[in-house]
Amino acid sequence: MSENELYDYAITLLAKKDYSSGSLRRLLSKLTEKEEYVDCVVRRLSDNHYLNDTQLINNLIDKHIKKRHGPTRIKQEIRQKGFPQELIEQKIEESGIDWYSMAKEARIKKFSDTPPAEQKEKAKQIRYLQYKGFSMDMIFEAFS
Repeated sequence: MSENELYDYAITLLAKKDYSSGSLRRLLSKLTEKEEYVDCVVRRLSDNHYLNDTQLINNLIDKHIKKRHGPTRIKQEIRQKGFPQELIEQKIEESGIDWYSMAKEARIKKFSDTPPAEQKEKAKQIRYLQYKGFSMDMIFEAFS
C-alpha cells in the first residue's frame, strides 16, 4: 500500500471514529511493511489536526467523570486505548476533580446518604466504589 493510499484509509477510519495515535499506528502497520509510511501518515494527520491525543483524552476523561468513575478506572481504560501514560496522568491532574467528594456522591447516589448498618452492606458498598475506580482512602472518606 502506498503512502497516499494509507493516508486516505486513515482519513476514512477517522471519519467514522476517533483513534489515538498509538491505536491508529497499530492498524496502519498491519497494512504495510514500511514503517516510514506509517510514521509519515501519523505525523501528517497530527499536523493537519485530524489526530489529537490531548483532545481525545480530555473527551474520554469527561465521559468517565459523567459516569462517576474514579481516577484508577479512568487511567486503566484510557491506557488500554493506546495513549501514553504520562499524558494520561497529566490530564487527570489538570482536570481539578475532587475525587473524594465524587466517591461520596457515587456512594450516595447508589446506596443513600445513611451509613450502612451492617458490615456486609458496608463491604458491598466498598466493592462497588472499588469497581468504580476509587482508592481505599477515597472510599473510607466517602463513609465519613
